[in-house]
Amino acid sequence: MRARTLLIGGLALAFGVMCACLALAGGLLAYRSLPSLLRPSPTLPAPTAGPRPSLTPGRTPTAISIQPPPPTPGAAPTSPPSASGGLRLRHDIRVEGIIAIAVALDGRLTLFAADGQTGLLDPRTGEIAEGPTAPEGIEELVFAPDGRFFALRSRSGEVRVWDVEGQRTLLVLSPEEEVRRIAFSPRSTLLLVGGESTLSGYYVETGRRAVSFNLYGPANSFVMTPDERLIFQMTRESPDLAVWDTHTGEWWGSISFDPLTAIALSPDGRLLAAAENEMQPFEDQGYEVPFPTRVALWRIAIDAEQQKVRLDLQVELELQPEMEGDFGNLPLSLKALQFTPDGQWIVGLADWVGEGNPKGRLYVWETASGRMIGRAVLPPRPWQMALLEEGRVVAVLLASGPWGDRLQLYELPSR
Repeated sequence: MRARTLLIGGLALAFGVMCACLALAGGLLAYRSLPSLLRPSPTLPAPTAGPRPSLTPGRTPTAISIQPPPPTPGAAPTSPPSASGGLRLRHDIRVEGIIAIAVALDGRLTLFAADGQTGLLDPRTGEIAEGPTAPEGIEELVFAPDGRFFALRSRSGEVRVWDVEGQRTLLVLSPEEEVRRIAFSPRSTLLLVGGESTLSGYYVETGRRAVSFNLYGPANSFVMTPDERLIFQMTRESPDLAVWDTHTGEWWGSISFDPLTAIALSPDGRLLAAAENEMQPFEDQGYEVPFPTRVALWRIAIDAEQQKVRLDLQVELELQPEMEGDFGNLPLSLKALQFTPDGQWIVGLADWVGEGNPKGRLYVWETASGRMIGRAVLPPRPWQMALLEEGRVVAVLLASGPWGDRLQLYELPSR
């Protein structure tokens, strides 16, 4: 009996020693492999469609099943256009000290200088006529969709609404915080003013504040549904898209993305275009570079009773590597997105946001398929863009200093 007991004990001890050796070997292997697994790669992996949670106040986030749309039967894959083709340059015009561009009611492009002087550019001829003088130097200007008003954000921090027909100041606002962006509502009834920590809406005719929201970050961009019921608001490089109800002033929740750089709403309000982006350390360079993760269209489903918005992936927009040298195989980051008035195409303005001064890009995608149908290589630092001639021409303001000094007009492909 004693011999059997000793034998069993010896076998158990041997088995324990063998397990310890295997665990130690596995630990050493994992230790040696860990640095390579954590080291960031300068090459962006192909984006994959994943679930996005939809948040509602007081509720647990629920995962949404997102499936990419099936391919169109008979549709053959096509390659993106080459760097030299796709968009025809109509005009390349030198300007001076331009701070903002906006499309006037007569179809001309209004150029606003930092000192308040304006010019009216004819997109067909490229000629610039003298325009009215703004009340003071401006930082931003937008026209109301119905063309009756324009609003400007002045360098002094005031926001003014100008009556175009009456040629008079209709409204003056003096926000207590720095204003980041202004925009009119789709029906031209409200002026939306986004600041460092608030987003407010004012009735254009009276100046009375209709609604105000306390934000978790600056209102860098926001879009309103055509019925003026909801506002989608983003803070640049933040992963959350906030949803606000303009009828009740309530926050419906936030939808999680990768950090956002640009959003746009289709004219019918059914599709949301969103550009996602991350800043990641670049190997052995000591600084961060942008890694675009996805530019996609999301179909919007609204449940007003439950105060819930769901986004279903419609299609991902085609991207391609643009950078050269050390950064290779890296798409450029989107800074602006806009649908054409008929909703058939999406125009995107891309710029490098890291160190150096590489050239920008102008993209045109087909909404239904996400296929890139036009592309142009821009001079460095594209600043703003505006669609002209019912979306057949896009104007790009470029800047080499604090203000724009060059304007290029590109023709979009024929429909």
